[in-house]
Amino acid sequence: MDFVNATPHGPIDEAVAASAAAIAADHADAVDREGRIPTEALDSLRSEGLLGLLVPARFGGPEWSMRAVANLCRRLSEGCAATGLIFAMHHSQAAVAIRHAGDSAWHQSLLERMVREQSLVASATTEGATGGSIRTSACFLDRRDDGLLHLDKRGSVISYSMAADIFLVSARRSEDAAAADQQLVAVLRDQLVLEGRYKWNPLGMRGARTDRFDLAARCPVEQVLPGPFSAAMSHTMLPSSHILLGAVWLGIAVAALSRARDFLRQRNRAGMPLNPIANLRLAEGESLVQQFRAMLSANIALYEDGAGGTSSIDRMVSYNALKVGASELVLRITDIALRICGIQGYMEEGEFYLSRHIRDAHSAMVMVNDDRILGSLSTVVLGVPLTRDV
Repeated sequence: MDFVNATPHGPIDEAVAASAAAIAADHADAVDREGRIPTEALDSLRSEGLLGLLVPARFGGPEWSMRAVANLCRRLSEGCAATGLIFAMHHSQAAVAIRHAGDSAWHQSLLERMVREQSLVASATTEGATGGSIRTSACFLDRRDDGLLHLDKRGSVISYSMAADIFLVSARRSEDAAAADQQLVAVLRDQLVLEGRYKWNPLGMRGARTDRFDLAARCPVEQVLPGPFSAAMSHTMLPSSHILLGAVWLGIAVAALSRARDFLRQRNRAGMPLNPIANLRLAEGESLVQQFRAMLSANIALYEDGAGGTSSIDRMVSYNALKVGASELVLRITDIALRICGIQGYMEEGEFYLSRHIRDAHSAMVMVNDDRILGSLSTVVLGVPLTRDV
């Protein structure tokens, strides 16, 4: 059974979801202020068994759909975007491990371990020598005669590395392979050494701790995932990442607009004069949220449809358009919320502050740069008819 067509095998209890979201929200300001991993939220997610949601039932998992995971991701992000981001990135990497395990006994046992131990999965697919390009590598898989794989990757940008238990690392298939001839290897925490390259001090999403490292891994060759990285990237990593990150941006937008609505309601209860312009802006923001939800829902349906009747080019265009569109919508909606709340939204604290939401929202356009995505689409869309049916 292909997991992307699955429905939630064991739906989460509402109290569990509410508790996890509340814990994330309670610590969001401290996480942002201190630029630290949201350990309290991650501990809660792990204790409630929420880190193996996509794993099929035959491997001991609850076999959730991507839609169900995206909704929980959005809910977490409403309280703490950094927690939602880690949750999203983890599940996009878990989706790769699940869908591309093939018949490998080692990787199937890894899926069981992901459920049993509630392992947190991180990505190490960028490299300084390639300028951050995911689809090419300078490092290579050095298969030694003793059966061990040696892999040294310099300048890799890795999020939440100090909390991760498993790392999916990309590299060239061999020393003489082309830069785009890549494979993925699942490396366990105790099989690698990370040497930090710079200090983390970003504008937003501070709890994700996306540091740059030199990585040295030593592990058995059997830990290399079957098949090329290009297939895993196109079929699973790119779409699941754009979908789940879209859920993060939606969570930020909804949280910001909710504060703006509460601000107007408080004014009304206090008997202050009505502000028709602010009410209009709230309606505009709600309209944009509905557009956001529809765009995200359509791409989730496209992903869960599996092969379906949609061409690979249409799918690629849609997933990338989701990423760029979500990046723009979250900025527009948070800006509307700020205009409604005015100076109270501009503050760093208080009941209606929006500074964290606005800073986190701006990360959307630079996490996999929108211009790079549009550049890759610029030649593709020349050959895609604009008169396609809906």
